[in-house]
Amino acid sequence: MHSAIAALVTAVSLGVSPAAPAQSPSNTQSPQAAASPDVRAVTAKLDSVIDKAIQEQRIVGTVVVVVKDGQVVYHRAAGYADREARTPMREDTVFRLASMTKPLVSASALALVEQGKLSLEDPVTKWLPTFRPKLADGREPVITVRHLMTHTSGLMYGFQHAPGQGYPKAGISDGLDLQPGLTLEENLRRLASVPLAFEPGARWHYSLSTDVLGAVVARAGGAPLPQVVEKWVTQPLKMKDTAFSVSDATRLAVAYTDGRPIPVRMTGKGHGVPFGEGVVQFAPDRALTPNAYPSGGAGMVGSAGDFARFLEALRLGGAPVLKQSTIDQFGVLQRGPEAQTQGPGWGWGMLSAVLVDPAQAHSPQSAGTWQWGGAYGHNWFVDVKKKLTVVAMTNTAFEGMNGPFTREVRDAAYATATTDASVPAVKLHPLDCGYAEFKDLGPFSDTGEYDGQPGTLSAPCFLIRHPRGNLLWDAGLGDHLAQEPEGHEQRPGVRFVVKKTLASQLEQLGLKASDVQFVAFSHLHADHIGNARNFQSATWLVHRDEWNWSQQKPTPSGVDASLLAGHTKQKTVLLNSDHDVFGDGSVRILKTPGHTPGHQVLLVRLPKTGNVMLSGDLFHSRENFEQGRMPSFNFNRADTLASIDRVNRVLRNTSARIIIQHDAREMAKLPAFPQALE
Repeated sequence: MHSAIAALVTAVSLGVSPAAPAQSPSNTQSPQAAASPDVRAVTAKLDSVIDKAIQEQRIVGTVVVVVKDGQVVYHRAAGYADREARTPMREDTVFRLASMTKPLVSASALALVEQGKLSLEDPVTKWLPTFRPKLADGREPVITVRHLMTHTSGLMYGFQHAPGQGYPKAGISDGLDLQPGLTLEENLRRLASVPLAFEPGARWHYSLSTDVLGAVVARAGGAPLPQVVEKWVTQPLKMKDTAFSVSDATRLAVAYTDGRPIPVRMTGKGHGVPFGEGVVQFAPDRALTPNAYPSGGAGMVGSAGDFARFLEALRLGGAPVLKQSTIDQFGVLQRGPEAQTQGPGWGWGMLSAVLVDPAQAHSPQSAGTWQWGGAYGHNWFVDVKKKLTVVAMTNTAFEGMNGPFTREVRDAAYATATTDASVPAVKLHPLDCGYAEFKDLGPFSDTGEYDGQPGTLSAPCFLIRHPRGNLLWDAGLGDHLAQEPEGHEQRPGVRFVVKKTLASQLEQLGLKASDVQFVAFSHLHADHIGNARNFQSATWLVHRDEWNWSQQKPTPSGVDASLLAGHTKQKTVLLNSDHDVFGDGSVRILKTPGHTPGHQVLLVRLPKTGNVMLSGDLFHSRENFEQGRMPSFNFNRADTLASIDRVNRVLRNTSARIIIQHDAREMAKLPAFPQALE
């Protein structure tokens, strides 16, 4: 029989009121007896994605709903709502929505616009006379309701500031923390006390705009924000689990954050999670505190079934919440792909990110797709053209919001019976990008095994060829060194030698530097970035901690900042965690700090060879890998040990082969150029 999710979402599709739903069973999924071949393909792929993410302990639990052509084709609860209590996830589990609150509040605002009670061009001061933030030069600009809805107001979020600066210094809440006694009015007063980041309308910047919009909606709607949202959105759609506080605490999922070797349970009253240069301040107990101010950008709770009903109502034309003419504006860009709201190829509409260029985004989604998520670990999208709605809610931040799990779920939702959704045609070409001669390898073990021994370390590059583009992993010593036949003395006792240029090897493969879409760096030591500046048109993939470290003054030892100069900010993607390069799980960058602050390794899934991991500098020789030796010059020994432990677990769980990049003996065993691992 259908679950509560299926009953509720189908009711929206048919335009009827649902019967009272039965309790959802624990860890359930759709029956497949009468399913079409394509639905069975989606089910098989999604089951595999979910099972793998839970087995690898990237997420604790999840509820995933897929609606195609108005019918629920997949619904499943898996993992734990509370790992420690062994409480299984259920389809009716309630989650803290975080930024999935925003579309609900924005829809309420648009409903008021349709009623003539609010205008998108209204200045915010019409509704909030005391909310008058200024620019850095002291001018007081006009902020409109449209600016708030499109995140072009000049406001920011606290987690975008370093601790103790900007918003955190002013005590501004992002709507996720819990400050006893803090009211919405006081939070807006604090927000207005900090200068705007830019002139309203000048550019896009994700922000507390929707919290301000929530205050406007309350004034225009003539009632507190929770009542206005209930009146115009959740009550008409019978979203009984969706509100600004929890009605049944026993159904609320426990919140976790990414951790090694397993996700970490968040503490109730305050749990800071680093994010970029700042910290996201979570307080899971906020959802259990009825007097916490209603944050229009992050304050609601709800279930996956409820949210799927909401999205399907919008996709089908908006009734009974909005008119079709309003829905038609959702895909109209308010900000173009230069905003990169979800990465390359994404702009912003009236409610969420909007996909402009699927090829640039390396996505199977159609142009015009709506998409967003929530910091507690959620992601959703609506592909209007393909009549596809997907909601994936987890209790694990940030993997469930923007980690590999989100891309894996996305791609699985597009699986068909006629496509091979398992392993794409990926090839890995080892390239000779030089070698380094050392008079003393002693520093490569802090326990003395190499003291006084000379040796040579290879410095390869790797070209990964994927149906969606080409990725260069590490950039070697630099083609300019080929002009020095005897090599270049990099520093006393160390000589860099380049016999073949990277450019010539790419040419043999029929490629130019401009044909490489991505360049990813294991880290930013000079022997890994020598050719970086030759790839100005490529998108660089660097861990944020690594980039920030490399830009310090004085320049850290081993880094040559001149080799990184000149690359545009728009083409440099600073990663915060693991990254699925092509969105299908075949080429994944894994965070492994320790050798440097933002060191990474690469895991490649090849159709014939199987899984292969490229080590970066986590290990410099096979002996270091097998015997746990570590260089004395590593940035952080404890982080290195944790990364080694993680890599060993990944190797076991994926049956992957590791290639030690600096081990010349190992490189000599790989297919001779121009052959490739396939």
